[in-house]
Amino acid sequence: MKLYQHANIVTCDQDFHVYLDGILAVKDGKIVYVGDKNKAILQQADEIIDYQGAWIMPGLVNCHTHSAMTGLRGICDDSNLHEWLNDYIWPAEADFTPEVTTKAVKEALTEMLQSGTTTFNDMYNPNGVDIQQIYQAVKASKMHCYFSPTLFSSEAESTAETISRTRAIIEEILGYENPSFKVMVAPHSPYSCNRELLESSLEMAKELDLPIHIHVAETKDETGIILKRYGKRPIAFLDELGYLDHPAVFAHGVELNSSEIERLAHSQVAIAHNPISNLKLASGIAPIIQLQKADVPVGVATDSVASNNNLDMFEEGCTAALLQKMKSGDASQFPIETALKALTIEGAKVLGMEDQIGSLEVGKQADFLVIQPNGKIHLQPQENMLSHLVYAAKSSDVKDVYIAGEQVVRDGQVLTVELETEFL
Repeated sequence: MKLYQHANIVTCDQDFHVYLDGILAVKDGKIVYVGDKNKAILQQADEIIDYQGAWIMPGLVNCHTHSAMTGLRGICDDSNLHEWLNDYIWPAEADFTPEVTTKAVKEALTEMLQSGTTTFNDMYNPNGVDIQQIYQAVKASKMHCYFSPTLFSSEAESTAETISRTRAIIEEILGYENPSFKVMVAPHSPYSCNRELLESSLEMAKELDLPIHIHVAETKDETGIILKRYGKRPIAFLDELGYLDHPAVFAHGVELNSSEIERLAHSQVAIAHNPISNLKLASGIAPIIQLQKADVPVGVATDSVASNNNLDMFEEGCTAALLQKMKSGDASQFPIETALKALTIEGAKVLGMEDQIGSLEVGKQADFLVIQPNGKIHLQPQENMLSHLVYAAKSSDVKDVYIAGEQVVRDGQVLTVELETEFL
């Protein structure tokens, strides 16, 4: 048993326990004790690591990413969503090769690990992707993920062909039988998939017993497109198809009214909130407080670095908190505890993984990050740790990261991803 002592531990559990000068004990990749000093536990330890007042919290959960787009960072910085996709992103993705995408994914894995993210939910354009190469890279990294090929309607391919091609990729992933590398069925959006493809995607998800991952209600333009095409808003249209009665992650959820939120409250849908991407693309500010009050699961996400432009979940959590305060006109909204849970346990709930990860509790996987505040002016005074974790901490403050008890980042250096290029 390995034990970490003299640490200030933020569990992010249901009751939000915080242990000052506490200990965390790990055996066989799982947490066997977390709490105050315990002589009996100390005596059982095979190895003791003294963290000298460092801060420990659960590994962060990024609920919506596009890791293969990491090579497109900065491709087009000042454009609205639909122009950005049609004129820049999709043409660029058409030129992807397996070498390009594998390199991009490895860079994303490194950036996420360095910033304390241990679990992510990815949607990728399957063009130019070798899923075996990606699987080996993610497996080596030790990260947990859903890695889902995106479905689009296209004149170059029939719906049946798209489903068949995508199913082959999904079945290959399922064949790995690796609980850390999973897959969802990921139709891109109601506007980029026709009705037949959306219906077929849901049918495949039901048949394979997989969740759905889809962009929904991201912009006013999307609402206009779906209204014109089907005579209904996106949520009502997807509800008609049966999407709200199947486990699903809806990325964005910006354009939601009160009746739609009420319907989501009685659905199997969770929301992946992407505050910075939504700001950068001028998509809007999602009604997160209303969703949370309706008990709709909400986690935080970065989206891709092409619309962010980084994978820093600490920055994302801070932005989410500030936006909801401003949107509501009430500074008491989205408080510190809510923000930290949104980055961890609530994100795990969005992905249906809350029994395994997302909080530091006995029996869960030992996924955690370590921040050493000593010597960092912006993290002083240290007695205000919780405030600093939301409003002052940066990804560069992460010192060490562990996944299932194995150290994957040491002193800011990733140990489990081999990059082809040396980054300075």
